[in-house]
Amino acid sequence: MISLITTLYRSEHYLKKYLERSNKFASFLLRNNVDFEIIIISNDSTIREKRELEKFKNLNKWVRVFYVSRESCYASWNRAVELAKNKIVVPWDVDNNNYPEAVIDGLKLIKEGAEIVYFPFIIKWYINFFSFSFVIRKRMIYPPKFNRKEFTRSMHCGPFFIFTKSFYRKVGPFDEQFKIAGDFDWCIRAAKINDFKLSEKIAGEFSVSRGALSSGKNPLREAENNVIYKRHSIFDKVKKVDRKLESLYDPKKIFCSDKSFELFDVNK
Repeated sequence: MISLITTLYRSEHYLKKYLERSNKFASFLLRNNVDFEIIIISNDSTIREKRELEKFKNLNKWVRVFYVSRESCYASWNRAVELAKNKIVVPWDVDNNNYPEAVIDGLKLIKEGAEIVYFPFIIKWYINFFSFSFVIRKRMIYPPKFNRKEFTRSMHCGPFFIFTKSFYRKVGPFDEQFKIAGDFDWCIRAAKINDFKLSEKIAGEFSVSRGALSSGKNPLREAENNVIYKRHSIFDKVKKVDRKLESLYDPKKIFCSDKSFELFDVNK
């Protein structure tokens, strides 16, 4: 019924906790008779990562692990969606903590007709000290109810959302040019096609640590956001950014290495 997808790259710091959380998550789904799989795309694996992943896979028949050369997060997401055996896809970042109760509620909403579901969530800011992480701040995020005008201008979907493979086909692949904001672009394209359904269940905990791609005013993230604003004609939000960074992207094309997709003009 569901395929949870995770991409890894140099994730040794998070891997032990992620595998523990995956086991607990899987136990909950098994107790509730939910058909599921976990797909892990491991980028340029270290020896330690591969050893831990192979051990995990051998102990759990519901895990599938694929080893690839270094690629963008969104290339791995596209790859995982294509590999998914089930009709519903659940992205899961390795450093986040997903709550299975929310996924169960998302499944219910999809059975009732939704094609994409988003959730409230907890955001936690961490400081890393050697091999330890300490929470320095946390906040509950309650996304607004779906409004097409707003959801095609801003990222209200958040880091926790689930969607059907059939809807993914309508929207098209995640743009593999992006390193940070590919889900923002994809959710804007998705919001133009259909309404999103907001679950009342808290999806989990989103982690932000100093130095992470998603933390602070990252120049690359701001450049990617600019590309997205220009792509979707949101010109009032365009900021002055590093032109060299912005020039790395083509706002007129969606890039995907999978042969089942052709490059296409976003304005068509």
